[in-house]
Amino acid sequence: MKLFMTDKLVQLSIADLTALQAISRETFADTFGKYNTPEDLQRYLDSAYSDSQLTSELNNENSSFYALYHDNQIVGYTKLNIDDAQSEVQGPDALEVERIYIRPAFKRMGFGRQLMDYAIKSGFQLNKKRVWLGVWERNHAAQKFYESFGFVPFDDHVFTLGQSRQRDILMNKILKK
Repeated sequence: MKLFMTDKLVQLSIADLTALQAISRETFADTFGKYNTPEDLQRYLDSAYSDSQLTSELNNENSSFYALYHDNQIVGYTKLNIDDAQSEVQGPDALEVERIYIRPAFKRMGFGRQLMDYAIKSGFQLNKKRVWLGVWERNHAAQKFYESFGFVPFDDHVFTLGQSRQRDILMNKILKK
């Protein structure tokens, strides 16, 4: 993975819970806030990014969080899952990119590309046959971003946020050794 001179990628631990919670809430609200009611969004943020939920995810040996720092501040993060930590059953040969988010002030600066490069590299290092993710059907910019890495749609699923049932497109990239 190519990082800028002032960039560093750090695996997060339970000691980073507060920072992970802050960036998770900020980036999710930025990405989906305008498409959902404030009440549904707040309920989701309170549940998905609660201390107990994130502690459980951070302590799961099959999940890993990585923060990308630029000039000593977190600009984005990703969550990678294998085996039974995957949000959909995809088998032992798959690595899931469950989350990849960039803070609003740092979008379109190459940071998302750095995180995705790292995710794909991790798939190779773990001897996975493919890397997969889910993306909201109306997030066309993200879909194009993933397509630029060779991801293609293979399925879909329903993502429920409060009263809203939304469709996610599942995309994957076959890793060729």
